[in-house]
Amino acid sequence: MTQQRPMTPEDLFRLRFVDAIAVSPDGGRMVYEERTIDADEDGYDAHLWMVPALGGDPVQLTHGPQKNVGAAFSPDGRALAFISDRRDKKPQIYRLPLDGGEAERLTDLDGEIAGLHWSPDGTRLAFLFRPADPPEHGHLPGSPQAKKAAEAKAQKKEAKPPTFMRIDRLFYKLDGYGWLPQGRFHVHVMDLATREIRKLTEGDWDHGRAVWSPDGKWLAFAANRLPDADWHQVSIDVWVIPATGGEPRCLTPQPGPAMDPAWSPDGKHVAFIGHTDDEDYWGVKNFHVWVAPLDGGPVRDLMPEFDRMAAPLMGSDLNDSHESAPPVWARDGKTIYFQGSDSGSTHVYAVPLAGGTPRPVTRGKLHVMSLVGAERASTLAVIRCGHADAGTVGILDPATGAIRDLSQPNRALFSEARVGEPEEFWVDAPEGHRIQCWLLVPPGADPKRKHPMILEIHGGPRIQYGNCFFHEFQALAGAGFYVLFTNPRGAQGYGEAFTKAIVRDWGEPAMADVMAAVDETLRRHPEIDPERLGVTGGSYGGYMTNWIVGHTDRFKAALTQRSVVKLSSLMLAGDFSGGSAVEFGAEPWVENEDYRRLSPLTYVENVRTPLLIFHSMKDHRCPIAEGEMLYTALKLLKREVELVLFPEESHGLSRGGTPSRRLARLTLMRDWFVRHLEPNIPVPAPAAAPAAAEPALTRAK
Repeated sequence: MTQQRPMTPEDLFRLRFVDAIAVSPDGGRMVYEERTIDADEDGYDAHLWMVPALGGDPVQLTHGPQKNVGAAFSPDGRALAFISDRRDKKPQIYRLPLDGGEAERLTDLDGEIAGLHWSPDGTRLAFLFRPADPPEHGHLPGSPQAKKAAEAKAQKKEAKPPTFMRIDRLFYKLDGYGWLPQGRFHVHVMDLATREIRKLTEGDWDHGRAVWSPDGKWLAFAANRLPDADWHQVSIDVWVIPATGGEPRCLTPQPGPAMDPAWSPDGKHVAFIGHTDDEDYWGVKNFHVWVAPLDGGPVRDLMPEFDRMAAPLMGSDLNDSHESAPPVWARDGKTIYFQGSDSGSTHVYAVPLAGGTPRPVTRGKLHVMSLVGAERASTLAVIRCGHADAGTVGILDPATGAIRDLSQPNRALFSEARVGEPEEFWVDAPEGHRIQCWLLVPPGADPKRKHPMILEIHGGPRIQYGNCFFHEFQALAGAGFYVLFTNPRGAQGYGEAFTKAIVRDWGEPAMADVMAAVDETLRRHPEIDPERLGVTGGSYGGYMTNWIVGHTDRFKAALTQRSVVKLSSLMLAGDFSGGSAVEFGAEPWVENEDYRRLSPLTYVENVRTPLLIFHSMKDHRCPIAEGEMLYTALKLLKREVELVLFPEESHGLSRGGTPSRRLARLTLMRDWFVRHLEPNIPVPAPAAAPAAAEPALTRAK
């Protein structure tokens, strides 16, 4: 048997990210979306692969340096609609015949396209479209700059930045996207015979993916159509609109969010994911599966006593999504399947239409990343992950919970590089709750010698770590570090009370929990050196890293990433607004005692731990000033601190940033901890030498 080598940061370039799945109406074929890194172009390609439900080799359907996403089967299963940037890098809708032939371009639109869904008779295609700003937008009328912008668009060339940006919305930017355009996402329908496109919705609101009723007469979608929607961002409703056009009708007049609509097989009901708390901006309240009758009767929560979140909220570096997903109806219309976050796993559950306690369909240690159902069969297709599984396409048996694997894109990599299965354990806290923990042991660690350990703290704060592959953790273990990760209070997966425990108290409860996890780990593993401990985390995990080094000197080195140091500035400058009074006790301009008490910057004079700060220069979630304030304060205090900035990157750098910068981030992280914690295992040689298209970072000391 060939000896497996340790996993390295460079293995990022060999990972195959399985991002989405679609199933044919008869359940006979699966199409999945596989994203890979193009080292020469320093970017990503995304391609569609098809695999038979009965088993067999996957077949690649799309090729070349392009992104092909959003696949949707036609009702007869003979064609796929998808979105591709294959021409001019301008995403358009294409149709691919599955019995042979080239993909046919269906649109020539200037803007963003999403959410494809075929009408039941196969003659029409619903989709979302948001138009790009006109080329003269952002320039003085008639100016040379406006004329040059119009000429660049006509010649399909990249235009220079606008002269200015005029903003009049509360919600005006989005991390990973940047400054939002003036246009909104609206529901459109294309007649596939004539290519005529009809816009069905109007108004200054964004609309979610529209899905056809089984009889083709209605489209259902989620939207916040309040007159002052930006001031009530949680108030989302499910609407239906006649497929021929007309005025939308709200099915969910109750408070709170209602999202991800799914039609019952008989078309009489729409299931959705939601709750009834208009003040829950921070993800404390559990999402449940609800049902609304098409005729306008009362909506029903099918699982009011279920104390878990009906959404896949796993944190990993495989993708950058922590959103709810549409429920899936059984073909007889009596049962609804959904994904739920529980104790470090994401499972599939089943709840009867009549309501009741959800039944776990899957069990064990896994993360069901995606769940979709066939329209005319009982087939349930899934993408599952585990600690040693970065994404497997399979079929779920709803009766037994067994998953039959169809495609494992990362099998070759994982046969070569060692992927560790962490030790799982629980810690009993004095307050009566339990803390779930995982510990990765470095390959080849000698139990008779002392070894360093790194504590990893998740962001969110309302997500969970758990049973999912995490390349960063594996690469740190490969470099000789024990890696501890856990879900302290504030995380999802353990009930609303556990999640709510950090409201107006972001620092102390979570710190108590992670330190209890560290103490228990040291008790269980005397080979871990208590004098060589490191700590790191990003976003809320960065906040907690800052909080910890301001309250204890137990760690020999720390790395804070895309972090928060001053809560009032975060709430006024980030890409989200609302919920401040509930979460922190007041609006951010008030600067009450809670804001001062809960901000890590308040305790900066206590920091003695050597600190490395990572921040992306286009982070709109936790703006760059957060990292700069911490760096400047520590420099003025003459503490050991370094700042690494990543140009052009967003808050989601670690999950979907430019590949060269993702590699730089991992390498600098490893080198920082190697320098300060001195692991006993030599740093493994790079698995590959990927090319980078441009300098990856800017460094300050």
